[in-house]
Amino acid sequence: MRFVTFRLSGAVRAGILQGDAADPADRVFDLGHPAFAAALDGCAPLMEALVERGLPGMVAALSVRPLPEKAALRLGEVALLAPLTPRRIHALAFNYKDALEERKMAPPDAPVLFAKQPETVIGPGAAIRIPPDVGGCTYEVEIAAVIGRRAEGVARADALAHVAGYTIFNDVSASELIKRDGGFARGKNLPTFGPLGPYLASADEVGDPHQLRLALEVDGATLQAGVSSDLVFDIADLIAFLSARAALEPGDVIATGTPAGVAGMRTPPAWLRPGSMVCARVEKLGALINPVAAGEPYGV
Repeated sequence: MRFVTFRLSGAVRAGILQGDAADPADRVFDLGHPAFAAALDGCAPLMEALVERGLPGMVAALSVRPLPEKAALRLGEVALLAPLTPRRIHALAFNYKDALEERKMAPPDAPVLFAKQPETVIGPGAAIRIPPDVGGCTYEVEIAAVIGRRAEGVARADALAHVAGYTIFNDVSASELIKRDGGFARGKNLPTFGPLGPYLASADEVGDPHQLRLALEVDGATLQAGVSSDLVFDIADLIAFLSARAALEPGDVIATGTPAGVAGMRTPPAWLRPGSMVCARVEKLGALINPVAAGEPYGV
């Protein structure tokens, strides 16, 4: 099942998507409609609440009957937002084999983690805003795994059972600022540097998350192309690793890293420019499209 978060007449709520969020005629079934009250059983019609309640159970309850036509909206009638606001974002660097080969780097012995702040998150169609004083900034298409059950000390074999679903993340990064700082904290966490969406696909719909094709285009030119079987540490590895150190909670997001082709590795560098359009694609997860605009000076 595919879930979205949308705004209509000033109110924000969750919906079930029919389609891939690419056609204004796609349909969104408003989970705030009274027709869904029995299936939700007191759960608020918000993605964070659905994930907290347990998304597999919600999918089962919502699948018992055909979706009610009286709750249907056209996608073109609503404004899509990020499918959820993450509780935390655990992000990975150097986690694709082809990207390491491109950089002539050996694989790391353990996952290379950094914190991406939830405040960076924007939804589909929202502008990525590039400050004029931070230097070159890159796109990074990634698969994001959303935790649906508390995971503490989870074995690798059991790890994927703790995933509610998957969505696309674009880990926009101020690469030259990161290089100057010698760390990720500032350059990964500028406002609008976390596009997420367009929808959250439940884990049962995705199946194996390690056989998905990824790609990223800027103004129609493909700059990244990879497959999630190329992960150094796969999603089960990452859940086991993280949960051994601190509990993962429902709503936590793991951004799993990006394949080769980031802006700074291209000749000449393909830094993001205001006026461009970025499209991040992942098989079974749709296309996350965001324009690029000029931001306010960061004050470096």
